[in-house]
Amino acid sequence: MAFVLEQTPTFRWPITIREVQDGGRVRTHQFEAIYRRLPQSRMDAVQLQYQAIKAAASRNEVIDDIPTRAIADEILAGWEGITNPDGSAVEVTPEAKAQLLEVATVADVLVTTFFEAHDKARVKN
Repeated sequence: MAFVLEQTPTFRWPITIREVQDGGRVRTHQFEAIYRRLPQSRMDAVQLQYQAIKAAASRNEVIDDIPTRAIADEILAGWEGITNPDGSAVEVTPEAKAQLLEVATVADVLVTTFFEAHDKARVKN
């Protein structure tokens, strides 16, 4: 199959979020993230920022520069499969995106999964 130089601006990838519940239980939620395709130069920079955040966190250092939410905000273009309590779809808006990225672990899972998706593509090449 020939490689098409001009690619779509986004790609979709499944996301699994694990939510802590009472009694030591964990509830699993799934949705589909719509990620922006970053140019390689920006992707390299974002990955270095994320690695620095993870390294600082592992040393219990205060992280002032770029929080994971900022990276997630840059790479997340939208979603499918996120609903309101009444079952209606949550529309992709700046306010809904900000609310989503404030949910514990969501931003970290989005960023980690973004890089894992690219790693899978790299391994298959």
